[in-house]
Amino acid sequence: MGSPYRELPRYLLCPRCGEMLSRAFEGVSACLRCEGLWIAPGTLDAAFGDPQWPAGQVLWWRNSIDCPECTFEGKQTLMTARMAHDVLVDQCPEHGLWLDRGELGRLMGTAADELTALRERLAVTARDLEKLVVRRDQRRADLESRRKTDREYRRALEDEHRRRAEVASSEAERVRRAEVAEAAEAAEAERVRRADERSTRTAPAAPPHPTPRTSGAALAELTASAPATPATPASPASPASHDDAARRATDRRQALGTQRAQTSAEAARLEDRLRALRDHIHRLDAELADARERAASLEDELGATRARLAALDAALDAPG
Repeated sequence: MGSPYRELPRYLLCPRCGEMLSRAFEGVSACLRCEGLWIAPGTLDAAFGDPQWPAGQVLWWRNSIDCPECTFEGKQTLMTARMAHDVLVDQCPEHGLWLDRGELGRLMGTAADELTALRERLAVTARDLEKLVVRRDQRRADLESRRKTDREYRRALEDEHRRRAEVASSEAERVRRAEVAEAAEAAEAERVRRADERSTRTAPAAPPHPTPRTSGAALAELTASAPATPATPASPASPASHDDAARRATDRRQALGTQRAQTSAEAARLEDRLRALRDHIHRLDAELADARERAASLEDELGATRARLAALDAALDAPG
């Protein structure tokens, strides 16, 4: 496992004299010319046990030097001058603290080698800090695993819901088309039935038989125009055409009645299938509601895990 202290970037320049800073140890760089020190926030926290330190009075009219790390990143940030235990220090809220010669010893209350004293103080807190870092990394890995599992579960649930919705939509469209086709067939059958009824009502009647004239002149005329062969007596008109039309109408009605019974049976079957499909959609909605409840439970558990992670971060940042 790496060090819990942030490694400072190389090629930092001293904000006082412009010389290149040399790495004293992890989180601390020193200027060999003016003997100033640039210290990272994690190192300050581990050494002084207060993540908010220094939090003394701001002397804005004393702001005079730029942050070396901001300069290294290509931007210019004027550091804030603060009073910390009667020592004027220059602070960049993001990158660290600049201490002139002797200021670290005054802050630590030692007249000995200030870098050696700082190294010894860090050695005492390093082991506990490393344990906290390990626990924090484990919590973060566990949280990321839970997030990944939750994303995969949500994606699978959405895919399954989309697939079932597509199946239900396809089945509903098929039922609708079948109903439209059956309605068209029923309308065509009704049209044919009405046409047959109209043709039956408008069929032409048999022509009436001529009434023989009884006058003498008419009788003489008939006798004169009669052929030599004996005449066949006229047979009365047969109602066969009326019987055939009635029989055809009856057959048509029977056929239409059979078609209507079949169509009614098919409609009942489709209604049963539609009812079953609606029941299936209702079950899918219930499963979706249950899945949403499980997702909400996972979100609550994720929130609790995030709270524990925040507590661990706070414990990591707190003094050992």
